[in-house]
Amino acid sequence: MPDNKDFLDQFSNEGKPASFEEEERVPVQKEKKPLNVKAIVIAAAVLLLIGIASYFLFLAPKIVMPDFEGKTRNDVGAWVKQQGIDSSGIIFDSIYDFDNEEGMIISQSIKAGKKVRKNVKLNFTESKGPDPDEEIAIPDLDSMSKEDIQEWIASNKLLKTKISTSYNENVEENTVIDYSFTGCEADSFTRGCNLKINISKGAAPAGTVTVEDFEKKPFATVEAWAKSKKIELNVVEQYSDKIEKDNVISQSISSGKTMKEGETLTVVVSRGKAVYMEQMIGWDKEKVTSWCAKNSLAFKLKEIYSDQPEGVCISQSIPKGKLLSDDDYLEATVSLGNYVKIGDYYNRPYHTVNGVEGLHEFKDAQNDKGADISTSKSHEFDDVVPAGYVISNDREVEVGGTLHVVISKGKNILLEDLPITDADGNVTETLRWSDLASGASGMNEEKARKLCGEDVNFIIDYVNNGGTNGQVVYAVRSDGGALAAGVYLPQDVTVTIIINDNSR
Repeated sequence: MPDNKDFLDQFSNEGKPASFEEEERVPVQKEKKPLNVKAIVIAAAVLLLIGIASYFLFLAPKIVMPDFEGKTRNDVGAWVKQQGIDSSGIIFDSIYDFDNEEGMIISQSIKAGKKVRKNVKLNFTESKGPDPDEEIAIPDLDSMSKEDIQEWIASNKLLKTKISTSYNENVEENTVIDYSFTGCEADSFTRGCNLKINISKGAAPAGTVTVEDFEKKPFATVEAWAKSKKIELNVVEQYSDKIEKDNVISQSISSGKTMKEGETLTVVVSRGKAVYMEQMIGWDKEKVTSWCAKNSLAFKLKEIYSDQPEGVCISQSIPKGKLLSDDDYLEATVSLGNYVKIGDYYNRPYHTVNGVEGLHEFKDAQNDKGADISTSKSHEFDDVVPAGYVISNDREVEVGGTLHVVISKGKNILLEDLPITDADGNVTETLRWSDLASGASGMNEEKARKLCGEDVNFIIDYVNNGGTNGQVVYAVRSDGGALAAGVYLPQDVTVTIIINDNSR
């Protein structure tokens, strides 16, 4: 193995130069040059200038913020597009402002003249105009001139208050004829309410009008012409066999002649053929109806029982020979005969039920027409017809006679005790009518309902007598009869069951 010796120790001392042991190592230090302060300062200044130049070239805001107050969001949009600004940072808020019109910008979050970047965040507040819900006091409009009203409208910025003008001979020029509110009243008037004010232009100036030929033409034609030409009309109505109703028979100023606006034209208008009232007594109902329709006579038919044949007119409110007018109204009375015909009311109610008319109400309605019939009633049990419904009735009764009707008492129920069985058919308990009547121990509402079943007419009432909650106290029949097995209970008799309820 090689010896771990220094590279020079491998050689013998004899082989080493004599000067080897005499050598001495001396460290050599380089001479330090002095710092050049001036060069350092110049370099730092250059770097600073480069940084400042880079900031202004690449980082400093360059876009000058305009003054948008008094302008609109369209102006902002055009500026944003022109400068390439990110529109996501542009926000608009709206408020009511009396001093600025709707859509005008009131303020901006960055003052005009300041420079901004393209990603700037800007908030603008724009006006919604005056508050439409602000209440405005209504002055005495009737005493104000048109100029005063216009000044009031302008000073309060009432955009929905309008002035219209029209000629009026009775109201002085430039003063109020009338006014109307829409959507509010004077005591609740706001800027958003509609108010229309009609101002007089005074009397209309008279012009010259050429009269047209209106004879045999509809009155509506001359009426429209007169309105458009500011001509007053005097209308005289007259019967005519030749000129149709509502057409012009003659006019006071001939066709082609002239008249001034505001003057009066008299026209004679046809009322059609003169119609005189006929003697209708003895006519049948159909003839009365047909004659009235043909002659445009308003009428009403009244039907009553009498000794005259059915369907014959027995009286009239307008006497024979009277010249009829548009205002006349005829009431004609027609006989229903001397017998009341009655439908079959089997299994229908005697008294009206759930909107279904009963026989009793039918009888009363006929008596209102002079039938003067009375009713004879009898009652029978019936397993099909419910209690209070008709089993049979007369189908025809002479005026002043008697209508006989048989009314059902419903089923006649034989009361039987009710055995309760288990799944095997064994009787586990028997519900007894006598226990229900006396309120025996163990008789509760559930058992009472089972015992009554579907046929018995019963009602339940609750009291607090301090006993067992839910226990039957007692039960009674509305007719005072007994409640026990083997006793009959008419279906129209009600059983009242009293049950203890400690919560009351």
